[in-house]
Amino acid sequence: MKKDHSKQIDLEPRKLEHLTKEPKQRNAKECTFDTLSKFEEFIKNESWDDEYDAMKVHLEYIPPFIEHEIHSDEEKIKPQMNALNKKFRRHLHQHLTKHLLPEINKMSGINYKFKEIDEGLIPMYNGIESVYKWHYKDEGLHGFDESEYNLRHHWKAEMDVTCDSNGPYVKVDFSCTPVGE
Repeated sequence: MKKDHSKQIDLEPRKLEHLTKEPKQRNAKECTFDTLSKFEEFIKNESWDDEYDAMKVHLEYIPPFIEHEIHSDEEKIKPQMNALNKKFRRHLHQHLTKHLLPEINKMSGINYKFKEIDEGLIPMYNGIESVYKWHYKDEGLHGFDESEYNLRHHWKAEMDVTCDSNGPYVKVDFSCTPVGE
């Protein structure tokens, strides 16, 4: 009788209390996802692999508040569900601050303190199309003592969130990069 190896083991999110030594070999690569759950799962797995300080992850998805409104049927997307609509931007901002940023903290096990650096509507293509962008950054100690950074380099975490006037799709670029190697 064959063993069933198709079952995937789900790990609980890791809570990092102290920094560990950097891995000798890095396996992380730049990844792109189309669902929020896969994005969060990747961040959780990178934390378990101790590669939380050097990753680039991209996500393009329909936010949950739109999914709920259209009942997961993309044909029900209304033309006003885009970056030009103030209600859409307000709901998206709430989703970012109340769900996405806390989920990144939970899945990575790191207490990032993201600060909103920039926000605004950027006209593109001679005013035909517009992009709304949020930029978040954390260059602090991420909840660790300065003395713990003798095991690992400092790193900064940045997240760019953009949506455009063509539809409800949201693009997220999350990156952690070592500083001063």
